[in-house]
Amino acid sequence: MTDHAAPRDRDDGPILWVNTLFLSLSPFVAAALIPLYLWYSGSHWALWAAAFTLWIFSGLGITIGYHRLFAHRSYEGSPLWRFLSLIAGASALQNSAIVWAAAHRRHHQHTDHEGDPYDATRGFWWAHMKWIFHDNDRADDLSNVPDLKADSLVVWQDKWYWAIALVVNVGLPLGLGLLIGHPWGMLLFAGLARIVFTHQATFCINSLCHILGTQPWSKNNTSKDSWICAYLTFGEGYHNFHHTFPADYRNGLRWYHFDPAKWAIWTGNHLGLTSNLKRTEAPIQWRKKFERQTERYETSLSQIVPETNEDWSQRIESARLQVDKNLTRWSQKLREYHRACRDGQVSASLLRSVRLSRRAFRRAWKQFLALEQTMPQPA
Repeated sequence: MTDHAAPRDRDDGPILWVNTLFLSLSPFVAAALIPLYLWYSGSHWALWAAAFTLWIFSGLGITIGYHRLFAHRSYEGSPLWRFLSLIAGASALQNSAIVWAAAHRRHHQHTDHEGDPYDATRGFWWAHMKWIFHDNDRADDLSNVPDLKADSLVVWQDKWYWAIALVVNVGLPLGLGLLIGHPWGMLLFAGLARIVFTHQATFCINSLCHILGTQPWSKNNTSKDSWICAYLTFGEGYHNFHHTFPADYRNGLRWYHFDPAKWAIWTGNHLGLTSNLKRTEAPIQWRKKFERQTERYETSLSQIVPETNEDWSQRIESARLQVDKNLTRWSQKLREYHRACRDGQVSASLLRSVRLSRRAFRRAWKQFLALEQTMPQPA
């Protein structure tokens, strides 16, 4: 298990004043100007509709495009899908896809350690946005994105990033505003305020999702699952799952988990716009659940009185071995099934063996979990 030490003394690097002033002041400017505008100029339904629509567009550009498509390559997109993802990502005003993905890949490689750009062990504000206020030697290091530097469409977006961002964030709102006679209002609502909200929502994944929430999959880092953050970021809040299985195109695993990005990518697959959607196989997911539950039992065992500790250690170990044996068998049978599918030789007996091995695992798992209900309380 990773030892999360206290934040280390580091040189933050020189301050980037443009980033610092914009990110620090824009929320307050938007919060002050919106009520003033409504007081003096009144409201219009199109202001709210445009802001909401562009928020969805830019938010999904980060989630579907920058994060799951370009940073993690968890699926493939058609040229049209990739183009729209790059335009939408630029509208979020969070740098080009190449720069964004390079930082995010470093975050996963060095989570909570030196080299993690938004290391949550350095505190909420550092992870939230203070890391963007400072320049450092790694800021321009694009050595971990050779695949993106070889992608002509991504390189095009990187070259013309600011032009795209200005067109979508200034030109488009201004044009819409002129149509309804509220140019400044549209710039304020669909431009500035929408950018501020998109920024703060995205930043919550780096900060809140490493501080508040649950860790059902792994305690190897500070990532947490937060359904609240999922609602703000189109599904990105299931962050403990994501850090455990970063190549999976889903963040919300269950059908009821709020993950519009997952639903959009899945829909795109059926429309021929996305392909090769990567999914973590069930036995691999259950292996992580199994490891996490074992950790809980080990913690509980360390807290109960010595007289009962040995007896319960034996019970848990016996149940653990049964789970491990059946999970391993299910995984083997599933691999055999996938090989048979590729060879076009799936038999009824093989399908039956997969189902039986899965049922055997589930029975062993239920027995393993049932121990938690009858364990003695900690001393």
